[in-house]
Amino acid sequence: RDTAPGAFLMSGEHPVSVPIISRAKWGAKPWAGNPDTVPLSKRREFFVHYDGATHITRTGPAVPRAIDNQHRAKGWAGIGYNFVIDQDGTIFEGRGWTRQGAHCPGHNVSGLGVQIAIGGDQEPTEAALAACRALYDEACRRTGHALAMRGHRDGIATQCPGARLYAWVQAGMPAKGYESPAGGTAPDTAPAAWDGKSFPGRDAFQIGKS
Repeated sequence: RDTAPGAFLMSGEHPVSVPIISRAKWGAKPWAGNPDTVPLSKRREFFVHYDGATHITRTGPAVPRAIDNQHRAKGWAGIGYNFVIDQDGTIFEGRGWTRQGAHCPGHNVSGLGVQIAIGGDQEPTEAALAACRALYDEACRRTGHALAMRGHRDGIATQCPGARLYAWVQAGMPAKGYESPAGGTAPDTAPAAWDGKSFPGRDAFQIGKS
């Protein structure tokens, strides 16, 4: 599918669907391997990333194609983010809702990874921020609970997603002219992630899980 069933409102406009450009539409190559499938119930975090130190000027399908090539060059199965958003506010499917990402070690199962295609001190557009927030609300709706808002640096030592985007995430991911769906998208809190130290509880003891 090219569009998700969720909806978001832009001030003064009628409800519209959250558009997602499918892998087929942007010209993704077949996977070089087979990324694992992750049930939506296991998603607990929503990670925001940027592209690195250099400003990004490309938009459209050239954005996910470039990332896909970079990640394949590292020996990965293909693009590691679940979704990518360009400065026009277009959302591109990467690994999608149910494939395990390759964006933040230790959080690729619990976290959905979304890159906003900017770099360095580049300013994200309001369209990109609104699209990212709409995608977050849709993710909460699909999983049935609120996902923790994270910057890449919350999961591993890195400068990503840069000072501008990280401040935006910490502020609750507001977007000018954006209104969350009426009634909200999910409960206000998500189950707490295991801190790696305390006794994790019986839910952690599953066959095939260490």
